[in-house]
Amino acid sequence: MKEVLLSIIKDDSRVIIEQIDEKYLSDNLGRKKGTARAVVFPVSTDEVSQVMRYAWEHAIPVTPRGAGTNLVGSTVPSGDGIVLDVSRMDHILELDEATFTATVESGVILEDFQAFVESRGFFIRRIRVKREPPSAAISAPMQEACGLSNTA
Repeated sequence: MKEVLLSIIKDDSRVIIEQIDEKYLSDNLGRKKGTARAVVFPVSTDEVSQVMRYAWEHAIPVTPRGAGTNLVGSTVPSGDGIVLDVSRMDHILELDEATFTATVESGVILEDFQAFVESRGFFIRRIRVKREPPSAAISAPMQEACGLSNTA
């Protein structure tokens, strides 16, 4: 698996095979723990596609991960799969002010996006308090919308 992932993600600092940090294997509160054989940090949709193709062809489970808030356990990996951490895909690509829509990568932090649109006059500015851990990534509401969380 390591050789294939390194052929896709050509930066060995963005592929973890051994000694995977527990933060990639559990929810934010440490309630649930999982297992994985690898963690990858793609920086492009092409890398995501190639990792997903490899996983599909070899029946390897993939667990997507954003900012890691993971309060509902939806990104706790299961089995000997791959954690696909999109946190480095954190660019705001476009803001269409006419239609009030934005195109962003899935690792954009909601708090950063809020600040971005506020800086363009779209929301009333409010006092910010630094959050630890950071607020959820754009990918978190998508999991909820797709029914991937366990919350009612």
